[in-house]
Amino acid sequence: MSYGLSRRITAMLAIAGLAFFLLAAGTCELLGSTDRDGPAFKDIAYGGDARNRMDIYKPPGAGPFPAIIYVHGGGWWNGDKQYLAANARDYMLSKGVAVVAINYRNLVEAKRDRIFPPVLAALEDTKSAYGYLLKNGGSLGIDNTRLAIYGASAGGFNALWLALSINEDGSLQAIKAVGGIDAQTTIDPFEMRDWVGPSINYGGHAFGLPEADFQSFLAQRDKFLNYISTLSPSYLVRANSPPIVLLYSGGLQDQSSDHMALVHSPKFGAEFQKTAERNGHAVTLLEGAERIPARYSDFFNFLIDRVVK
Repeated sequence: MSYGLSRRITAMLAIAGLAFFLLAAGTCELLGSTDRDGPAFKDIAYGGDARNRMDIYKPPGAGPFPAIIYVHGGGWWNGDKQYLAANARDYMLSKGVAVVAINYRNLVEAKRDRIFPPVLAALEDTKSAYGYLLKNGGSLGIDNTRLAIYGASAGGFNALWLALSINEDGSLQAIKAVGGIDAQTTIDPFEMRDWVGPSINYGGHAFGLPEADFQSFLAQRDKFLNYISTLSPSYLVRANSPPIVLLYSGGLQDQSSDHMALVHSPKFGAEFQKTAERNGHAVTLLEGAERIPARYSDFFNFLIDRVVK
């Protein structure tokens, strides 16, 4: 395994799990019922690809239960539904909420399938998993009228894209709330540079370019603009979008120029919040969670409250 890949996987695991282990140490409420027997349903096929699989964890009882979908991170290069943090899962279960963790095709598999832009494979798979729950949730003990979705890093981008997209008939997705943890909220290189700063070096890989060559991505922006306008959450948020909560480990006052810190910068959240407000929508932003661990439970309570009503 290369150093870069190892570093990315380590960072994604930290995003998905470390914060909740820290929170569990200081917040007894987090330690609710556990699913020691594993998921109620494992590796359900929601599509034809080997990556089109989901696990469903359910609280005790007959159901049907409201559910929160988890979309893993990994920069669209890698990752797995097993990134779901056990304490986060158990907290949602303790509140009577089922948890659905999904896998989806990555960029390598998108290239194999000749999908352009490659990021569409991950996005369309996320949509397919959601559609599967809408169609089959009842037989799985899921109340498909009470669904929320969240993801970490690139998974947060997927979740935001799905929740903010319009159906072909012009209707909104029936999602009660959407959340992102350390999520990128735009795939527009101009916005990324303006929001995060000139050192940001991310996003071109979503369009088949080398990830490290941000200048090439900037130079070719016009060629990709039609895709950017339909894929970027910053272009999709509107007044009637579902409730949105964004959580960032780092704080807005942090000055780190580390690549991973920039890719997961809370400035993605702050500038997206401003964009949403201009469009008539209020976004809840929780930044600096490394210093204020209670913000992790605030994040999950935001989602839980909107599906248990």
